[in-house]
Amino acid sequence: MAKDKSDGRDQRIRTSEYPAPRCAAQPSRLQSNQFRQALAAIASLATLMFASCVPEADGLVTMDAARGTISSEQTVGPANEVEPSTTSEPSPQTSPKTSSDALQQRVLGVLETALEHRSMDTTVNAAWQILHGVVAFGPDLMINTPDRGEVPALEYAFSGGVINGFELSLGDVHPTSGRRGIKARLDPGSYSGQGHVDQWIAICAMCNLPPDTPVQVGEQELTVRDWARQAQYDVSENYLDEYGWTLIALTHYLPEETQWIAKDGNVYSIEDLVAAEINIDLTTAACGGTHSLAGVVRAIRLRERAGLPGSETWAAAEQLVQRCIANARQFRAGDGRLSTNYFDGPGISVDLSVELSSAGHVFEFLALALPDNELAEPWVERSLERICELLESAEAVDLECGSLYHALNGLKIYAMRRYAS
Repeated sequence: MAKDKSDGRDQRIRTSEYPAPRCAAQPSRLQSNQFRQALAAIASLATLMFASCVPEADGLVTMDAARGTISSEQTVGPANEVEPSTTSEPSPQTSPKTSSDALQQRVLGVLETALEHRSMDTTVNAAWQILHGVVAFGPDLMINTPDRGEVPALEYAFSGGVINGFELSLGDVHPTSGRRGIKARLDPGSYSGQGHVDQWIAICAMCNLPPDTPVQVGEQELTVRDWARQAQYDVSENYLDEYGWTLIALTHYLPEETQWIAKDGNVYSIEDLVAAEINIDLTTAACGGTHSLAGVVRAIRLRERAGLPGSETWAAAEQLVQRCIANARQFRAGDGRLSTNYFDGPGISVDLSVELSSAGHVFEFLALALPDNELAEPWVERSLERICELLESAEAVDLECGSLYHALNGLKIYAMRRYAS
């Protein structure tokens, strides 16, 4: 049976105060020609979208429902299991050849459509939803606020704006830098606040936010770098033993510090965090382990740049990444779509949101982990086309925020790597 592992929770049956938040399609205030001007600079793809997320009643959306031909279903049957694809690539009938230019335009078109039809509002949307939008679109993501009108989401959050679930406090005075750090309130399992250790600072890294970006905490103005250094100092207090998000943050903001002394007085290293992550059970990890893998991939890239010596840990990390790439390819359905069971086996689902969650997260990992010369492989292009199909079919449908934005981030990473030149 296909498993819904988005953030480790079954979002179809959640009934707490903040049920699985979804992104509602709404008219945009931007004109299409403004967007097309932004496309002239591919490296600025993060400017392509506003999105709106609202809590929605439980229910699944089939592809036909997304196209408006039937209503969303309220019951969920078991997903159909399928055998792994027995051919190296989908048949021409199910995967028509798409030229590089046409595929590029399709990807950018999906991002443009998302820009024109989605927005967010702090009176409706919590930090968990808004920060997922930042994953894909960084400081260019706009939100509506009751006190400042339409403003960049991060500018609002970092200058004292009130967003439900976004709570920062002053951290420790770092013994080396002498500067005060920043702590973000941890709320495991939350759909409003920070659900994972160092998730917020990792999102800053994922959208390439400059380290000297100011962050107001109470009456003090600190920086994103101060926040990252606090995350580094606190690794000894990570009671959840999850370091994927921490790796994303530290490899981006403190790449020259591959070893450091943490709050408990012991020496830790990037390799130590990698050793912890490669031993987790991906089948039970949040989002199929894709966020953990993203941290491992970034750490491997840092090791290569820094010329760190090899070890059993680094060899095992490389093997894990390559195995997950191979599994993602092997477990596709016959039409080339990625498995709803992430890296754990073949599987499909009639629920569009389940497929988008799994395929979007896995493709985001692939877009980050694949070598440059494999991005144009037919199986990768077919997986990309399927993500586009899902998002095109759901243009007017409310979607769960994590699934939507991680899928869009996968498209953005892929476009920036393959088409930036």
